[in-house]
Amino acid sequence: MKRFLGAFLVFCLACSFFSVPVYAAGTTTYDLEEPGIRIDLPDDWIVFHREMDEDDPNLRQYGWTRESLRAYLEELSIYLDAFEEAGSYEVAVTMTESPMTDFHQTSDASLNAMVPLLTSWYEAEGITVTKSEIYRHAQAKFVKIYLSQPFNGDTAYSLLYSTVYDGKHINIALHSYSGEIDSDQEALLKEITDSVQFDAAPQVPAPTPAFVYTDPDSGLTFTVPANWVHTPMLEEREFIDGKFTSNLEEGLCIIFASEDFFQEEVPFQLSVIEKFFLSRGNMGNDLFTKADVASIFGCEAEAVSMATYGDKEYFAAELTQTISSDGISFSVPMVYLLRCENGYLYQFQFNGTKDSPYFDDFVSLVSSADYPVIADETLTQRRVIGAVFVLLCLLVVMVCIFLVRKRKSRNKNKNSFSPVTGSWEPDEKSRAASLPDSVRQTGYSADWAASIGFCHHCGAAVKEGYRFCHVCGDNLYSGEGQE
Repeated sequence: MKRFLGAFLVFCLACSFFSVPVYAAGTTTYDLEEPGIRIDLPDDWIVFHREMDEDDPNLRQYGWTRESLRAYLEELSIYLDAFEEAGSYEVAVTMTESPMTDFHQTSDASLNAMVPLLTSWYEAEGITVTKSEIYRHAQAKFVKIYLSQPFNGDTAYSLLYSTVYDGKHINIALHSYSGEIDSDQEALLKEITDSVQFDAAPQVPAPTPAFVYTDPDSGLTFTVPANWVHTPMLEEREFIDGKFTSNLEEGLCIIFASEDFFQEEVPFQLSVIEKFFLSRGNMGNDLFTKADVASIFGCEAEAVSMATYGDKEYFAAELTQTISSDGISFSVPMVYLLRCENGYLYQFQFNGTKDSPYFDDFVSLVSSADYPVIADETLTQRRVIGAVFVLLCLLVVMVCIFLVRKRKSRNKNKNSFSPVTGSWEPDEKSRAASLPDSVRQTGYSADWAASIGFCHHCGAAVKEGYRFCHVCGDNLYSGEGQE
């Protein structure tokens, strides 16, 4: 017996779990006063507990006295230790005081978030956590944890049901020393845990009635189910309008937010032109694609689907967010819903999974949403301002075009028009620029000027006898009798 009790020492942990009552034939009920529970165990098991009689045959058989056994059990916080005669596994009940009140009032998400903390504690003791899950009892809520650790050159395996009830950490654990825990042993421990009855009544908060919440910005309303309360946030949040926490599951919450495309810095902000010409009535879900919504939620587009609640369609995603606190990371499941209507972006968030027994409350809340038809009173004003703005822009463009053309015209009109020839005649500078290189090199003389003409097309000076203008290539002869 001492071998099993000694091995159990490393499994005696400061965490807690409990179970539901189910009684079977061939069992004996044990009353454990300090933990405040009754528990059933098979008749043929060897059982030690703190309230044993002095003349109990098990004490004599294993060399214990009542006082020595009680002192040993107290040292290890054990209130009951039992094993089948072959000694291949044992079941133990431990209890310590807890600063918490009741796991039953704690959300599944919060309990799952505690697992990394427990895992770190176990690893420090050389124990490996292989799996964990939530287990619901009629009176309490348990965390079910699978463990393994080295034992006498081999490996010992454990399965724990742990809870906090009435301010007490209670563990019900099965330790196997002959291999991994099989399905029969797991079923047996579940039956033992289900048989537990707590002396104290479950601590259930006073119920709260359902109420209607109105979004102060958009006027949207929805009904918050019974046992959910509107909870003020500890600090002002830019993108959160309402937080509703469960009165039955501490830590479980629903988040609501709304953003106005015409007023707020939303993820897909409208341009100035869009604000001028779009109306609220044509701003709905079709503004977004699943990829757009995925970028808001921070996930892949494949994780976004469409869901309908209360005849309204929503973009939906069920994600797991990783949160870090004090250097420890843990995962929190989230369900997101997003809808755009009347120029507002609405978002609902449930910090749990769709398997949660409280997800129906979330569905009820979202399905009750009454989206208002928002009159776009400023649309005409915006459109008038927009039209004026566009006209001003066009006027500026036309003025710019006019000024550019006028400047080009001035440059071209530096040559003078000759009423005699009926063509533009270049000024002295233009004449000199249009002369052939050979003429400019030898100097521009009056004799040379007397023997030249001018191109009637571009005004360039051309030596008499030339048939084509050397500048623009135009035919210089166009009159009667010309070849």
